[in-house]
Amino acid sequence: MLCARKDCRMRAIVYIFSFISFGLFVRYLGTGDSVTKTRKQTALKGLPSASFRANLRNDTFYVTTWPSAGFTNQFMGYVNMIYLATITERTPILPPFIPYKIIGTDAGLLPFGDVFDLEHLSSQLRISVLEWRDVKKLPTPTDADPYLYVPNSKAHLSESLGCWSTKASYESQPARCNQLVRHIGVDVAYTRVPATTRYKPEDPKEIHVVFSQLAALIYRSPSPLFSDLGRSPFFDPKEHPETFDYMSPSPKGLDITPEHHLACFDSLYYVTSGASSFEWKYGFSPAWRYVGRYLRFSENLQMLTQQYLNTLFPKSIPPFIAVHARRGDFDWPCGKHLCFPPLSVYQKQVDVVRKELGEILGIEVNNVVLMSDETAPEFWANVKAIGWLSVDHGTHLTIERYGPWYPTLIDIVIQSCAIGFVGTEDSTLSIVSQRRVMDWNGGAIRSVNIRDLEQYSS
Repeated sequence: MLCARKDCRMRAIVYIFSFISFGLFVRYLGTGDSVTKTRKQTALKGLPSASFRANLRNDTFYVTTWPSAGFTNQFMGYVNMIYLATITERTPILPPFIPYKIIGTDAGLLPFGDVFDLEHLSSQLRISVLEWRDVKKLPTPTDADPYLYVPNSKAHLSESLGCWSTKASYESQPARCNQLVRHIGVDVAYTRVPATTRYKPEDPKEIHVVFSQLAALIYRSPSPLFSDLGRSPFFDPKEHPETFDYMSPSPKGLDITPEHHLACFDSLYYVTSGASSFEWKYGFSPAWRYVGRYLRFSENLQMLTQQYLNTLFPKSIPPFIAVHARRGDFDWPCGKHLCFPPLSVYQKQVDVVRKELGEILGIEVNNVVLMSDETAPEFWANVKAIGWLSVDHGTHLTIERYGPWYPTLIDIVIQSCAIGFVGTEDSTLSIVSQRRVMDWNGGAIRSVNIRDLEQYSS
């Protein structure tokens, strides 16, 4: 017999946090049967080889992209790429995460599968999901110079590749991502995507492209019946890649048009369904709904984060509200004058979330865990003074023990465990954490708009 709705929600909360206390996080849906076993085996000819082309199957089409900006932006671009793969019947090939200015290049590359459970994703989507390290022999992330690629090496082979650039028409150069392309050993030339793929084709400054238009651009029929009919695979049957706006030759000077077998893009961060720009913050975002929500964290990362949660809650992990106060590079609203909102602004939103949780779920949530890139000692003293908790990665020697990526990774996983979340508006890290709290835990969310200066004195 089904329980009353309120009672069901209460049981769900208890279930969620009892699992967290054992180092397990909520998981969606079924096991996917045999898909896990074949995540890599059915999409490749064999083990990683010196040449990526030697390992790609002739009866399978692929798609890949390069990363851009910080960790969360890279994650969003990769999720967009996987979603594009699902609607074009291509197999996605995921690059690693690359260091960015906040973390520093000495952090090395971070394989996507070290952070997220690709077996689970593959089982949910029922498609093969690859990483570049599955396809080709690569320098390891711990090499002294992981971006160094040795020409003519038996272990590594530099190969030419024609890719698409989604850069706006006023941009003269593609997003080359030299660190990554050197790591995977490809010599890339770029052709600009047609203006008709744009969210607003008439606007030369439009940065967004549309999923359906990109899908039409790269779609290839998986049926061998259509392989020799001479039909153009591109979105306008009268056009071929040679007629598009050639953008830039490869570093070796090769002029290469975009490939059919492995479609690649310099960036897929600015992609929309066509309903709105920057649509990840909206509930209808297809990339999140059909892909991102199924990207659970790897078991090793979950277990590590469990240890940090146990330092905050030694006895058992209760329901808590997570707060992400983005500061650092978010001082742009006020130019040279810092104008970050005080903690009292976040407190007001925490109170709203706490009230909602009490009224809707019938639970009282007293614990708050704050994460921030703020470095000022007085800020953290104020956090402690109001009774909020935080993870001190300096005290825990997180970087020394696990590497520069891990303070960010652990904070993100902690946020995903919360039943309530207060983030910083326009921070992509906050946006994705909000989606996880809502969709994974059925939680309540709010944001603080750092550009709304009037709220600071109200």
